[in-house]
Amino acid sequence: MNRDTLSTFLERGFYGVVVGVVYAWINLKGGIELFLICMTIGFSIGFFTGLLERGLHMTRLRRQQFLVVLFVRSLANLAVIVLSILLVLGAYRMISGNIDLTTIRMQLIGWVRDGNFVYVVFYALVVLVLLQFITLVSRLLGPKMLINYLVGRYHTPQEEDRIFMFMDLRASTTIAERLGHLKWHQFLNDFFFDIGRPIRRAKGEVYQYVGDEVVISWPAKVGAKNLNCIHCFFWIWHKMYQRREYYLKKYGYEPVFKAGYHVGKVIVGEIGDYTRDIVFHGDTVNTASRIQMECNVWNRRLLLSDTLLNRLELGKEYTSEYITNIRLRGKNEELGLYSLDPVKPIPMPTPVAPEE
Repeated sequence: MNRDTLSTFLERGFYGVVVGVVYAWINLKGGIELFLICMTIGFSIGFFTGLLERGLHMTRLRRQQFLVVLFVRSLANLAVIVLSILLVLGAYRMISGNIDLTTIRMQLIGWVRDGNFVYVVFYALVVLVLLQFITLVSRLLGPKMLINYLVGRYHTPQEEDRIFMFMDLRASTTIAERLGHLKWHQFLNDFFFDIGRPIRRAKGEVYQYVGDEVVISWPAKVGAKNLNCIHCFFWIWHKMYQRREYYLKKYGYEPVFKAGYHVGKVIVGEIGDYTRDIVFHGDTVNTASRIQMECNVWNRRLLLSDTLLNRLELGKEYTSEYITNIRLRGKNEELGLYSLDPVKPIPMPTPVAPEE
């Protein structure tokens, strides 16, 4: 367990403490001991449900239907809630009363039969089901986009400095024709599913899926920090190499992709009426898309603008190579393009379909 993961679980535990304090204040109005018990129970529920959800997230459950996932996760969380309450109360009574386990067990059984236990469990379950629902809905929009929409951050358009990566599958038309519509959809779905974890690890935000293309975005400081935006591409590359046997066995093809990067100012705002969305507008987005198209011209898997390269500290992890200058439509100045490769070579996929 790395530091970021542990901090996430501790943050969940802190939220549990807050919920426990609110519950104690509204329902118990007792002394400091009751507040401490509720805080401990809240922390235990928050921390261990975080562990549980991470474990469930590592399984194929997250590919199931919305209601199935909601039901299974809620049921699993209910078990954690009950165990947390019973273990904390049992430990408290053992410490404070100096009584044996048999007596504690009888007291807990009596308390479970009491209506208060059902009420406490119901209270915690309602809170967690609500959080589960929000979590699952956020997967449709992206967690940060959902939060931004709820707080109305982009109700009035804002200017932001952002990095964009346009990533596109090679030979997609050829593969789609050979696989057929249904099999092609499954191929794309598997690919977009598998790249989710590397994107999240790199702190990226999926802006949109367009056909066989995915657009990933970072606030400029987040994407440049620790080379998150560049690591994202090569983590995805490594993931696809690990999964290549699966794709070759199921589809006869493995995903081979290319990406173009650019950074700059964009306008972010809500758009639409019956169906609303948060969109990015500006030359930065168009330029990143154009750079991705140049990958085919120069036979490179990754190209980025000199604008972005000048804002990155490559250190000893990557080497850059100047490729060419391009002039964008409506612009007088030229933009330099560079390719990047890791210093330590990584396996290359086998080309199984002709280049488009």
